[in-house]
Amino acid sequence: MSYQFIHFDSYAREGSKQSKTVTKKNGDKITTTKQVKSIRQILEEQARIEAACPHIDHPRRPGLLYGVPPMEVLPMVEDWADNAKDAQGRKLRKDGLCALVGVASLPREMEDDFPQFAEDTLAWLKEKYGDRLKSVVVHDDEAHPHLHFTVVPRIGERFDDIHDGYKASKQAKQEGRKKGEQNLAYIEAMRAVQDDFSNRVAMGHGLTRIGPGRRRLTRDQWKAEKAQARFFANAKAVAKVASKQGYKDGIHKAEEKAKAIIQEAQEQAKGLGSKIGGWLAGLAGAWHKPTAEVLAEVEKAKQETDKEKKKTEAYAQKAKKWADQRVATVGNQITLQKGKTKELERDLEKEQEKSKELGAVVAWYEKRFGKTPDNFQKLKK
Repeated sequence: MSYQFIHFDSYAREGSKQSKTVTKKNGDKITTTKQVKSIRQILEEQARIEAACPHIDHPRRPGLLYGVPPMEVLPMVEDWADNAKDAQGRKLRKDGLCALVGVASLPREMEDDFPQFAEDTLAWLKEKYGDRLKSVVVHDDEAHPHLHFTVVPRIGERFDDIHDGYKASKQAKQEGRKKGEQNLAYIEAMRAVQDDFSNRVAMGHGLTRIGPGRRRLTRDQWKAEKAQARFFANAKAVAKVASKQGYKDGIHKAEEKAKAIIQEAQEQAKGLGSKIGGWLAGLAGAWHKPTAEVLAEVEKAKQETDKEKKKTEAYAQKAKKWADQRVATVGNQITLQKGKTKELERDLEKEQEKSKELGAVVAWYEKRFGKTPDNFQKLKK
């Protein structure tokens, strides 16, 4: 039995040096400095670019579980960073945080469970981050099988919006709380994330929240927690099997139970007589009858479904044929109408010519006799 491992980190476009000073009990101060990688370097390591992972003896190409390959996330990060502003409304500095990257793993001895663990972790990540989750890749070339995920804020969002710890710390600062309280808010928020992952993913795979040493658990407490994690893992496995087998599994169990009852009835018949034995066998058959009836109903429903499907297909063919005929008929009507329209246009042109000729005659008559012809006046009235 082991404990969960999921870790979160934040990265900027440029790497930086971070210093940490620790005061020992005797008053001595020790300062350590470490080089933090850039998001480009992290994505190159995820992609297993040769120069980016010298710590791995035999790098293997990662498996893409979700989203885009790691190096295709880089333009998304740069696009967000180019549009982002800091707390003072200024353009985000090159060392400003712009991507959340995490890793989740299983012990090597549990590698057979890793595919399902990866799917469950992915479901948790998708629900938590939505479309901000850009890439999830799987590695199996190190001590333990693990996955890396990369999260990028939406345009217009702040980095705090995707990081629970920074969001809680910022909220505490806005409330006027002291620096120590802001740090505590950060720690509590990240602890809540770990708790949520434990309850919704890790415990279902038999992983405890954290190891006994860090919490100073007694042996009995550690055993109790392991037993709880094992219980949830077993319960999940049983539920998974039941879900896969479903109705088929239930029918199989019913048949097996019926056979057992019939066999028992027949054995009892040897001692109680054929009459009683037959009666018991009849009871067994009656117990099994509902299963047979269910199977018959299922077959009947299947036949009715096939029948309705055939009816639907026949109707669809008829509808298509009718539609084709209708289109052809309408097309013919349009063609005929176009022909009639052309005939009417020709007749109209002829009538217009006649009107012009008549107008010329009337004009000549009026000029010659000084009046309009009597018949034309009647027509005008």
